[in-house]
Amino acid sequence: MEQVKPESSSALSPFLNALLREWDGWEFIDARQTGLFRLQAAVLRLNFPASRAAVLVEARHRSKVGYHDFAMPLWRLDADGEASEIDLFSLLTLILADPDIAGRATPKSRLTFLRRSLASIAAITEATAARGSSRPFSEGDPDFIEAESALRFGHAVHPAPMSREEFTHTDSARFGHEYANAFKLRWWAVDPAILTGGSVEPLDVTEMARGLAASDPQLLARAGQQQGKVLVPMHPWQAARLMLEDRIESLFRADRIVDLGLGGPAWRATTSLRTIHSPEAEWMLKFSLSLRLTNSRRIVEEHECRRGLSVHRLVKGRLGDALQRRCPTMTVLGEPAWFGLRDEDGRLMTDTIVSFRENPFRGTGSPRAAVLGALCERHPGRTESHLSDLVRRIARDEKRPVEETALLWFERFLETAIEPFIVAFSEFGLLFGAHQQNLVVGLAGGLPNALYFRDCQGTGYVEEFLPRLREFLPEAGQSGDHVFPAEAAAKLFGYYLIVNGAFAAVAALAAAGLTNEDDLLAIFRRSLERLAATPMADRSCVDYLLNAPTLAAKGNFLIALRDINENTEVTDPLAGYVELPNPLHVREYA
Repeated sequence: MEQVKPESSSALSPFLNALLREWDGWEFIDARQTGLFRLQAAVLRLNFPASRAAVLVEARHRSKVGYHDFAMPLWRLDADGEASEIDLFSLLTLILADPDIAGRATPKSRLTFLRRSLASIAAITEATAARGSSRPFSEGDPDFIEAESALRFGHAVHPAPMSREEFTHTDSARFGHEYANAFKLRWWAVDPAILTGGSVEPLDVTEMARGLAASDPQLLARAGQQQGKVLVPMHPWQAARLMLEDRIESLFRADRIVDLGLGGPAWRATTSLRTIHSPEAEWMLKFSLSLRLTNSRRIVEEHECRRGLSVHRLVKGRLGDALQRRCPTMTVLGEPAWFGLRDEDGRLMTDTIVSFRENPFRGTGSPRAAVLGALCERHPGRTESHLSDLVRRIARDEKRPVEETALLWFERFLETAIEPFIVAFSEFGLLFGAHQQNLVVGLAGGLPNALYFRDCQGTGYVEEFLPRLREFLPEAGQSGDHVFPAEAAAKLFGYYLIVNGAFAAVAALAAAGLTNEDDLLAIFRRSLERLAATPMADRSCVDYLLNAPTLAAKGNFLIALRDINENTEVTDPLAGYVELPNPLHVREYA
């Protein structure tokens, strides 16, 4: 088993890449100035004048797209020039003592930030020990859920990518996607009077829920003994939490809920943790989980569920048919049903919500596919990634040069998985918030051949398209929907799909030495220019990507430092964004 230090690049790079976006106290310097690194190394210097110190670290890959790859050790350089090796905890304390950073947060939120960052480092260390040597793409295309578990270390640009408050290590080992362990659901028999929800006709959410238990006759027999009650699945971790609550316990005492224990098929978590998958089930399930991951508490809200039903109707109707004809590689996984429980006063308890998502990855012969975040994740202590493993495998099997294979893979990726989202924006007014953890790339022989998007509930609309969209969905743009003017929508789109999506693939291919970022960016720019040359209903998206000198990007570092819950405390999603140089704007690539 591959062993690496806890402060490996698996924890260091996401932290530093997030910091560099929002703080200007850094510079890249010549390694020859230091005497600490190999002469050709790129060295990052972090300056802390208040502490009369600097920290130096090697960048094994210096990236134009914001995904530098850093390697331990960290060197502290004091004012007298003395250098000493430090750990990541010491770096954290220097950062939090810097007036420019400390002044942007309260003492309480700084302590919370420190705790979460250290918890994330510990979680990454544990995942590295358990799964660091995993190489599922080196010999073939793994199935969907195996590929989900290949994402071991969380968000690629975040100071605490694996922080899971309220989760213990045992919880992560049992329910975390990175450990690839299966579990069964908790099943409750519920009085229909306290059940609420919705579904798209002709589906019925209670029948959908019961159908998930069809393979377990013992569970169905226990349910049959509860006359007049409805069988519903609950995430076992969330069920245990809920049963400690007085509002839930009172429903049990009143015989409104009966616990039927564990049962049904085995499930495994996807990379979002709260959405789970079973190859036996027609639906994936997305649960409210009462814990905070990265920037948000993962409670599903009622308006999100209603939005999911609306978007499902839209993309599975006539407009969706037109989108499918225009973008045949693209599949939007619909979310056609949800349920939740009401308390004794009739109020929906959002922490009981469960929503249903289409599952194309079931049965024998299901399509091979991998979430983009897993493909782009670096192996511990290395610049190689699952994507570089995949490309090297294709090159080996097809006896093709590695660089040629890398460029071919990226071209196919743009055609298959990036261009459809641009068309959806520019021709249909659909703002799919696609990024590394909800963009799933179908694979055939390692090469992209399909696109699966899994976030109906997060989909928005471009405001200028609302009159047309209402021809297909009269309620489009209602209260609770995400609606943005084209200019703002382009900025959000540019962050999610490009900065937090395509650019990650650029860096992963280049960091492994398969090719260089300039050549990949040239291919990307030519792809955008080809699209720009075609008729479009709205040109805001491609014009922004090609011509804006900077691209907006979310500031995860300060959101985490200030202890902001994005789900409930952010009304303007662009308020926490920063501007980054746009590498696609460099015209000599073309």
